[in-house]
Parts: sequence; structure tokens; C-alpha cells
Amino acid sequence: MIWQLFCTHIVLASIILLLFLSWLFWPCKHKSIRKGLIRTCGITLLGSILLALYTYWPRAYDKKYLDNTLSVELEQTPIKQLADSIEFYIGMATSPDSPYEELIVTEFNSIVAENHFKPGQLLVDAANWKFDFSKADQLMDHAEVNGLRMRGHTLIWGKFAGMTFPKQWIDVIDAAEDPKTTMKGLIKRYIETVMGHYQGRVMSWDVVNEPMGGEDLFPSIFSNSMGEEYIDYAFQIAREVDPACSLFLNEQIIDYQGPKGQAFLGLLKRLLDRGVPIDGVGLQCHHLNDIHDIDALKGYIRSIGAMGLNVEITELDVRLLLFRGKEDPYQAQGDQFRNVVKVCLDDPACKGVTLWGVSDGANWMDAVPPFQWKSPNAPNIWDEDMRKKPGYVGIWKALHDAQAQ
Repeated sequence: MIWQLFCTHIVLASIILLLFLSWLFWPCKHKSIRKGLIRTCGITLLGSILLALYTYWPRAYDKKYLDNTLSVELEQTPIKQLADSIEFYIGMATSPDSPYEELIVTEFNSIVAENHFKPGQLLVDAANWKFDFSKADQLMDHAEVNGLRMRGHTLIWGKFAGMTFPKQWIDVIDAAEDPKTTMKGLIKRYIETVMGHYQGRVMSWDVVNEPMGGEDLFPSIFSNSMGEEYIDYAFQIAREVDPACSLFLNEQIIDYQGPKGQAFLGLLKRLLDRGVPIDGVGLQCHHLNDIHDIDALKGYIRSIGAMGLNVEITELDVRLLLFRGKEDPYQAQGDQFRNVVKVCLDDPACKGVTLWGVSDGANWMDAVPPFQWKSPNAPNIWDEDMRKKPGYVGIWKALHDAQAQ
């Protein structure tokens, strides 16, 4: 990700450093060469500064969609109503006391906790195994009162110690005489506690999140202790705790035909061959650095479905900046939302789509480097003034067309 975002700057910085070191160590008697080196270094540095100013200067695009008149049917028919009519999940990531609670209840039939079901929020004192379910329970109660499906996200996640697993677990594993057995104990106790707390209430869990680190497993305390077996074990424990719950493996794939995408398919096949009780795959579909290829996504979902697994798009958002070369970036962004949802609707293995954010005025990218430095992100389907963007219209039309078939 870092290379994709900053490749040009990294190359230029390397050239500048190389030129400076060449000037520094070049024999003093070759004055003309030394002058040429330092001159080239200065020109390259100046060019880098100008490029950085151009790259990071905030942009704004015309909101041509504000001139469009939305149909009465679109204005009066929420996307939830369309989704319900075809037994399809259209979901939203949210948090307790969200300012968008009323809107989410009106427009969506499924929710997921953006952060409050993660280990960093629940296991507040890992040394004493003390949990705080208060905020998560609030969100769970809200879902049940309003007839919303709740997706659980997530049980086991090996990245970002402190948020996705307790930092204390690192010391526990490092000190263990038998790291594998110790890790199995941690996984079992955590899943039994959390899934047991929500047994029969959370209908679908991301049991393991983002296991891949490129073509191989991400080198976490889980994979370092147990290899792929940590995934098998987590799913086995999850099935024992709540046999009726749908168990998902969640991953972010960008290049579906590339090495990581193919390696993930290989992982799924090995899990199934070993009899791991996995029900489905969550494809996050964050559009961070690249526009996802729709045809490749369609083929990827088909490949997963052919294994007998369900699929959901679990974390969909689309950065506006990716469409900066288009005549109407907002419309191009909206077309991408529509196309992703349509791909899911067209495949019987794909059961739902969850969006990762409501309003552009409160989106996670604007608060997280490096994305906050390259704007506009504007990745959601309502703008900062809560006006429906082409992304909303695109999703509505995709659902409407599916209903009409």
C-alpha cells in the first residue's frame, strides 16, 4: 500500500540521495562533475517539491449531481425496501449513538459494528480477561429492536496489536514453552467468551479477518505460532460455540487475478479440503489505491461460489480521488458503486453488500494517514451535507433492476 501511494516520491527521494552521496564522495579535483551532480540534485529536489505540492494540494470537483432531479419513486422508496423484496442484505457500518441511526434504520436491513465488536474494544483488561460489552450490547439491542441483521466483525485478526488483539498476548506467546498450545488456549477462550455472549443473536461472524499478507499468510502471533492451523482452529471453535451462525473468512483483495487473489483462493481450497467449517467469504472491497476491475470481481465471486461458499461484499467504499481523470468524478464513483452491487446481485452465491460509512463529512479516510493527506476521499453515498450522491442512485437502480427481473 505504501509503495502504491508513494512510489513516485520514493523513487525521486532515492535519486536525490544517490546524487547527493555521489557529490559528497566524488574526488574534489573533478570540479565540473561535482557541480553537475549538485546542480542535478537541486533540480530534482525542486521538481520533487513541486510534485508534492501538486499531489497533496486539496482538490474539489463540481457536484453536477446537485443539478439532477431525483424521481419521486427513488425519493420515496428506500434501498432497504428494494433489498427486502429480493431477500438481499444491504448493510452499513455504524457505532453506538451514531448521528445517522434514524437514516440507517430507514435505508438498511443489516448493520456491522465499525469498531465496537473488535477485540481492542471488548477485551479491556487482557491480563485479567475482563470484557466490556456495554457499547457492543447497545448496538446489538438497537439492531434487534429495529429488525436489523447484525454481522459480527471480527473475532481473530492478526494485524495492529492493541486494536485487533491485546498487546499482552505477544508477551504471553513469547514466554510460552509451547507457543502453539498457548495460542490455542487464547483463541478458544476469546471466541467462547465473545461468541457465547452473542449466541443466537449475531447471525454471521467474521471469524478470521485479513489472514493474507500478500501471497502468504500475514506474519502475526497467530500464524507464527500455528501456521494456517490457527484459521482451522478458530473456525472449529466458532462452530462448536454457535452451530447456527454463518462463519466467514474476511479479506481485502484488490487485484483479483493477481498473486494475492489467487493465493487466497488456494487457501480457501485447502481449508475446505481439511473440512474446516467455513460458510462464506467476505470481500471487503475498499477502493483505496485502485479502482477494482468489475469483470475480475465477477469471476472471483463465481470461483468462490463454485467451492460451495457464500459471498458478501463486506466493507465497500470508493475514494473519489481515484476518478480524478474522469469528466465527472462523482458520476464515475457512482457508476462503480452500482457496478459492484450489480455484480453481487447477479451471482446467487453473493448474499449482500455492506457499506463502510454513511456521510463524506464523517469518513474514516479523512482521519487516517496516508489517505488524509491526499484528498478528496469522499468515499460514501451521501455527501457532507447528507445529499444523495450518484453512489446512492447507482445502488438504488441496481436493486430496482434486480427487483424488476
